[in-house]
Amino acid sequence: MTRKLRVAGVFSLAALLTAVLLIRPGAEAVVNAAQPPATELPADLALVPADAVGFLHIRGVDLWKHEAMAGFREVWEKAGPKAHAALDAQIVPKISTFERATGFLLLDARQEPMPFLVLRFTAPFDPAEVAKTYLADPTRAIVGGKFIYSAAKGSEFELGFPDRQHIVIGLNGTLTGLFSKSPARSGPLSYGLQLAAGGKPVVVSVNVAAIPPEAFRELKDLPTEVLPLLKAEHVTAALDLAGAVKVDLRAGYKTAADAQDAEKAVKTLAELGRKHLTEIKEDIEKRLYDPKAKTPRPLEGIPEAVFTVFALGAINKTDELLANPGAHIKRAGNDLTASFSLPKELVVGASGMAAFGVGLLLPAIQKTRAAAARMQSQNNLKQIALAVHNYESAYGHLPNNVTDKNGKPILSWRVAILPFIEQDNVYRNFKLDEPWDSEHNKKFSQLAIKVFMSPQADPATPPGMTSYKAFVGPDTMFSPGKKIRFQDISDGTSNTIMVIEAGDPVPWAKPDDIPFDPKKPLPKLALPGVPDIVNAAFGDGSVRTLVMKGIKEDTMKALITRSGGEVLPPE
Repeated sequence: MTRKLRVAGVFSLAALLTAVLLIRPGAEAVVNAAQPPATELPADLALVPADAVGFLHIRGVDLWKHEAMAGFREVWEKAGPKAHAALDAQIVPKISTFERATGFLLLDARQEPMPFLVLRFTAPFDPAEVAKTYLADPTRAIVGGKFIYSAAKGSEFELGFPDRQHIVIGLNGTLTGLFSKSPARSGPLSYGLQLAAGGKPVVVSVNVAAIPPEAFRELKDLPTEVLPLLKAEHVTAALDLAGAVKVDLRAGYKTAADAQDAEKAVKTLAELGRKHLTEIKEDIEKRLYDPKAKTPRPLEGIPEAVFTVFALGAINKTDELLANPGAHIKRAGNDLTASFSLPKELVVGASGMAAFGVGLLLPAIQKTRAAAARMQSQNNLKQIALAVHNYESAYGHLPNNVTDKNGKPILSWRVAILPFIEQDNVYRNFKLDEPWDSEHNKKFSQLAIKVFMSPQADPATPPGMTSYKAFVGPDTMFSPGKKIRFQDISDGTSNTIMVIEAGDPVPWAKPDDIPFDPKKPLPKLALPGVPDIVNAAFGDGSVRTLVMKGIKEDTMKALITRSGGEVLPPE
């Protein structure tokens, strides 16, 4: 089950908890539980089945015109009419004619997600021109009176045109099914669709019952007292900009008894939230009050420090709200409802400071993302190292590249450890007497094996690629043609690199690693876009981050060889 579905699976809990986290004392406590007046759905919303997994509707023009966006508008307008006209000329349809967007999710017969995005424009455009701009050699089909354009090759998406003011984007082969039948007009999403049709600038609604049970496995450790929240038929949130900025939330249940159980569950969830907040607060305070921290802070550390203080205040405020969730979330019939207004000063101030704030926090955000990616990569290396150890225990030697009858490598050692990283089914599908890119093996070589995918790689890197490699050459742990045992590593497993995350990515099933010759200069080890820092798993299973500018080449070579007898310096 994909991450998208797991996220959707926990949305019902997240939406209800959001109400508890954000509602301020004195805000309106109850939303009118009556259905909004039934209105005929506009063309974009009419495409959304009322029994879909969920949808998100955003009226971009309405948001742009609101006073909360005044700061952004002022910055945009400073570019001048000439710049705006140039941008319009470079985008099809013109960006100035964009009005709103609606995304929704369906499931196919195999319960795999089918996402769709509908874009609405205020002025007519030429569908053929749009298709030609974004698809290579597009072909056209007509289904249900609607045009579908598909690319001959090189695109995962196709474009649909119900008329000359709407674009529907879907994965290849999915628009035919969408356009060939009438969408359900009655279902759990009906309430949210009516809110969107009524002009709410932002509406998000999830059909909880449509989410596959597998998606809720992520919640298996939750207390049973919290699970009644998952009985909701739908969870809907809407933003209202008429007057004060107001957010309305509603979770609809099948019976009043279910709603009552969910009300109790909210209180339990709030208690859990307070416990987790305490842990987060303690961690933040340790960093903020660390007596060993360098002061005054360097320039690049100022945004992080400022953000830390702000986060601490937000945690304290949130804890106050979680202490009494019943004051903010109410039950009305079969629904749990909440409504709250954002202070005008906060909204307008946030808009005015947004450009400055984004620029200020960007270094801290980038630093946090890089650290998170590095930690995930270290976890991948730990799993690879454990797999190598288990392989050695099972077969009496470290894994080797698979060779043909002439001794030519045809499959990587990474293929050999698949059974030890819970990928035995993939391993069994490989033909071990054929190369990694043979007609049979190629489709399995292109599979996304999570443990082999570096989170530090370029997002555009294909899923069948990896940056986790071994050094291959004399006296390395992966010497070609030799069955190395851990007891053969006389330099010590803690002093010898087993696998490293380095260099340009290669196909994970291909016997392609880092050639090593102790008599020649080291090859380039830096990851693209991540200079100077590499992660490495050592023979003892430990994973360390190596700062390359602080390591001499002779020292690095000593770490690569398994029995060189070198004495490592303190570095």
